[in-house]
Amino acid sequence: MFSHTSAQAADYTHVVVGAGAVGLAIARKLAERDGTSTLLIERHGSVGTETSSRNSEVIHAGIYYGPTSLKTELCLKGKRMMYDLCEEKRIPYRNCRKWILAQNSQQHEQLDKTHEFAKSIGVPTNFISLAEAQSQEPDVHAANAVLESPTTGIIDSHSYMSYLESDFQSKGGDLVCHTEVNGIETATQGYRIHTTSPTGDTASITSETLINSAGLAAVPLSNSLLPPERHLKPYYAKGSYYSYAGSHPRPKRLIYPAPTTGAAGLGTHLTMDMTGAIRFGPDVEWVDDPNDLSVNEDRLSAALDEIQSYLPSIDREKVMLDYAGIRPKLGKGSAVASGKGDGFSDFYIKKEEGFEGFVNLLGIESPGLTSSLAIADKTLRASSALLKHISSEIDRKAATSSTKILLQPSLDTFDENDGMDVEPVWLSLTTKKHIVDQRRLKPGKIPLPHSLNQSPTTTVCLITCDPQRQVKDTVAHPSFPTALSSRITKVIGISKLKARYQSFESRRQLFNAHDVFLADDRVVTMLPKVLGKIFYQSPKKPVPVSLQPYRQTNASGKRVAAKAADEKTKTIAPPLQVAKEIEKTINCALVHLSPSNNTSVRVGYSSFTAQQIADNVEAVVAGLVEKFIPQGWRNIRAVNIKGPNTMALPIWLADELWVDEADVLEKEEETARDLTAVAKQGGKKPKEEALNKAADDDQGRVSKRARGDEAATNGERKKKRRVEDTDLSKEMRERREKLREQKRLNKAEMQGLEEGKKETAIAA
Repeated sequence: MFSHTSAQAADYTHVVVGAGAVGLAIARKLAERDGTSTLLIERHGSVGTETSSRNSEVIHAGIYYGPTSLKTELCLKGKRMMYDLCEEKRIPYRNCRKWILAQNSQQHEQLDKTHEFAKSIGVPTNFISLAEAQSQEPDVHAANAVLESPTTGIIDSHSYMSYLESDFQSKGGDLVCHTEVNGIETATQGYRIHTTSPTGDTASITSETLINSAGLAAVPLSNSLLPPERHLKPYYAKGSYYSYAGSHPRPKRLIYPAPTTGAAGLGTHLTMDMTGAIRFGPDVEWVDDPNDLSVNEDRLSAALDEIQSYLPSIDREKVMLDYAGIRPKLGKGSAVASGKGDGFSDFYIKKEEGFEGFVNLLGIESPGLTSSLAIADKTLRASSALLKHISSEIDRKAATSSTKILLQPSLDTFDENDGMDVEPVWLSLTTKKHIVDQRRLKPGKIPLPHSLNQSPTTTVCLITCDPQRQVKDTVAHPSFPTALSSRITKVIGISKLKARYQSFESRRQLFNAHDVFLADDRVVTMLPKVLGKIFYQSPKKPVPVSLQPYRQTNASGKRVAAKAADEKTKTIAPPLQVAKEIEKTINCALVHLSPSNNTSVRVGYSSFTAQQIADNVEAVVAGLVEKFIPQGWRNIRAVNIKGPNTMALPIWLADELWVDEADVLEKEEETARDLTAVAKQGGKKPKEEALNKAADDDQGRVSKRARGDEAATNGERKKKRRVEDTDLSKEMRERREKLREQKRLNKAEMQGLEEGKKETAIAA
């Protein structure tokens, strides 16, 4: 935290904006590389909640997009990679095949062209006779021809993205949700990314490389950086999906109408999920608002007519509105490439000229999910040249720069022939829920058993309340430790700080003149306005230190409130107490909680012994859990340690990564405690009332959910976040039911234990 170099390094080597399927795949691939650090930023509360989860979940064959397009290249490669990954990692998928239907001779001609193109790029397709098609799918109507695509399939996109997320984080990547990027600008370190949290808190980070994979927000984000003549216009194609509640018909394949040249979509087709439930969509409705996810009921009738053209036995009354998704497009042209001025828009994946390290991914719509792994490979190649350049620059600067690492272990402990670099070791803690720090101007402090500052040459600037003379006299007092007073090279009051350091140049000189800045905690909240960005966007952010006398305690041991007169005079503690507080502050690990679900704290250096690192890790984790993490261990997802150029080494991983039902878990813990109490009491009367109450609470929650519209009017209900993703809702319901079943089994076990004790007593 206190290190200083003549040229500040960026916070990350890579920042990826947008945690959809493509952003996750890119971040995961980047995190695999040695010597890199990757941050993935997502504006929503979890990954993949926009286009990536509001689509057909189809693994496309790649037969619509023309011979030279990126869509074709990446879809073909991505399809193979996706099937291999699903097989290797047991991600749910099904190679269910797809039928493309022609109802007239014109559509038959279109299928012939599709078949010939598929052969030219090596993708298998074959025509099925109408008799054979009728035998295999008697409910499907094809008046003229059926073209089969045997490599088309479906995937559980949520399981896929969940795997990418966990694999990315296991490789040392950092994920921040609930964080919206509202601006980017060039910086000496690469790019500065400005972010905002849902509570309005702002922050900024720097990165050597920036990958814009923001989906629906990608074009506006790109336009915020590129000059006006390179701006693009975003187009938003909303597609509505419809579910089917009937038990018949239930085709076993994906059913698509013949593609129409010039149409912005592939028609309202039939797809299915991993359970076999069928759905229809999407259609195309152009909208101006990318957040408009309402399903348009007026479009249902037209959709039903198109569905009934290939599935005539469908029960129209059982087709219902389901959900909508929006595809980011770069134009209103055709979704199928015909080469006849149809306005077909390809993927835009480009390392922007004149903006070294800025990679744009725009218009990533279908087949974006299928292509996600291949896009990640391509993006990695685009940034490889930059990484090579950065590496050579680091080597050059290491040979010529007068870099000074100030707070690190003494280099005297090393053998000159070891060839080791002293690098920091970080503890990375990931929480399940977003954390908002209410005291961002005052970083938290956690005492360490092994100090991070072992250099006797570190210089300290101490910023105090007025009058500064009191503190100067305290530091100069004979009882103040000489070793510490020699390191405090400047003491300045807040009034003189304001008067003397108004210009940027004067602040820069102050910044460079001292290694560590400490501030009386009574004035630390005034300093951002006084010192500005040069301090608060650097590792030299002033650290609060208490210079006030300890409050007296009464007979009961409680501290007595300070008198108003004492507060007004701004009294300073005795010299030994001030020295103790300064030493403690310098030797603490500092905790800066940015609005995110990930926190990194320095816990040592590569020169520390394994036991020293372990001791510091234990102290920092205990301090974070006790003082900074709401709900303590229950809210912690993972604890890792890592170096600046290494992958993360996991220390602890939660058994359940996605639990949000805290009330259910609390009841489960109460049940576990009751079982333990019964065992310790040797069969004494169990706490049946507590268990019955927990069961009643669960039943009450079930009843509350069952009230539907009545509960929706309740004020508490309005505050709860609506889970629009049906698959996720189903998963959570199954998890809650599993927990309740466990509770019933625990209760039965307790009752059996009690009955066994009674029988034993009777027999005796």
